[in-house]
Amino acid sequence: MSEETFIDVLCRFRQQFRLLFMVSVLSVLILGTALTIIESGTGTYVITVLQLVTLVVIGSFSFGMMHHCTGKNE
Repeated sequence: MSEETFIDVLCRFRQQFRLLFMVSVLSVLILGTALTIIESGTGTYVITVLQLVTLVVIGSFSFGMMHHCTGKNE
């Protein structure tokens, strides 16, 4: 009886990680563009920066999962 690791379970959702990565990249591009217009020091600016950081982390994770799961056979 083979034990399936947590990473193997996550690799079943490879297509969803690809979609998550694409949405993250698009959101970072839109927020990055908006950041040039927003006045620094305002609450909106702070929230936008926090969202950018969060999206970069999520995008990096989803890219890492796509890269790790590419060579796996299911």
